[in-house]
Amino acid sequence: MQKREQILEAAERVFRAKGLSGATTREIAREVGCADGTLYVHFDDRIALFLAVLERTLPGFLVPLSALEHKVGKRSVRANLEEVLHGALGFQNQIMPLIGGLLAEPELLKNFQNVLRSRNMGPYRSIKALEEYVGAEQRLGRVPKSIEPRAVAITLLGACFYRTFLSHFLGDAMPPDQATFVASVVGALRLQKNSRATKSPKPSTTADLSPATKPD
Repeated sequence: MQKREQILEAAERVFRAKGLSGATTREIAREVGCADGTLYVHFDDRIALFLAVLERTLPGFLVPLSALEHKVGKRSVRANLEEVLHGALGFQNQIMPLIGGLLAEPELLKNFQNVLRSRNMGPYRSIKALEEYVGAEQRLGRVPKSIEPRAVAITLLGACFYRTFLSHFLGDAMPPDQATFVASVVGALRLQKNSRATKSPKPSTTADLSPATKPD
């Protein structure tokens, strides 16, 4: 295993046990079994190391999120959104214990925020990706024109964050199970067409998130 990867694994263990504010570079180096200075060969400071640990958890979320632009007009919009939400929940569940302690350390939080801005990182990027996807599907007629894409993106990711926060805060997984939760959150937006209420059947490539039509 490369030294950088060893440092990241050790740092994650220490961060999870003590939080960013309670984790020192000396303790992380001790966990790795190396000199303190070895950490600075790979990372500028503790916040850079912390961000690198967070980035290790991103692929499960970024992969389905990045794939959205290639799924416009394909499968169902609902299935595409649900896949992203599963990734978001996995990512949030991993980082929640890591970032929680930042709120109790104003100066450390400020430094962390400054680094995020300088690197053009943050949750606004995932919101923008979802917003652009919903907008693209809207232009194809698969999402109704009355829908506000940004509001959909914020609602979906916000619901995931709230569930994750409560699960960690209360110490119990929030019911229902994840699959049911994801399906119900997307369904709660009431965007899926009620095929039984349409006057004529349409192929599967047409809007699957259009408003339900009231029966005559």
